[in-house]
Amino acid sequence: MPDLYIFKTQVGMFDPVALQNHNVCIHYVHKAYYRKVDFLEGIPPFQCIDITAGLGLAAVTPSGRVNIVNLEMANNEFGLWRWYPIDDAQIRLYHPAGISKYQLRNLQIPVDMNILFRDPNLVSTEIAVWQNNRPAVEAINGHAFLLGAVRLIAIGYRFHTVDLESGKEADPELVKAIKIDKAPCTDVWCSGRGIGD
Repeated sequence: MPDLYIFKTQVGMFDPVALQNHNVCIHYVHKAYYRKVDFLEGIPPFQCIDITAGLGLAAVTPSGRVNIVNLEMANNEFGLWRWYPIDDAQIRLYHPAGISKYQLRNLQIPVDMNILFRDPNLVSTEIAVWQNNRPAVEAINGHAFLLGAVRLIAIGYRFHTVDLESGKEADPELVKAIKIDKAPCTDVWCSGRGIGD
């Protein structure tokens, strides 16, 4: 099996976490879904959201929380994304929409446009989105002037999967082997976890 895993760093475009016919275990909150990848494609950089919806963000103000619907995936699909802001605001991420990401006990760490200098491969911004469980963001304008927009760019991969636990592609023996580490499988974390979970 190729050397594929989440949060991998390298020069240039990052690798997918799995290739066609590879097994994955999708972890979403407290559930695990055993799947096999049957299709994947790279998604070039695109503007996934303007948090202000074109209205701008007033000086020294946080925005409301906004769902990133453009990162929502179809049924049986997950997306692997790295992202960054292109406007000078701090961004707080929630994944899914109700669970804080980059959350310490007393602080939620925001991401700003300087992430491209601190982490040029964007490893620290990598998230995976399972089906329609979209992430959400808030922007913080710490400046004494209005920001005309707060846009985020995303880049990544789209994976279509088949269910190994039920349906016509079910393979209970393979799932059993994966669970006892006798068959290869890549774990993909598609959500944050609440503090204390």
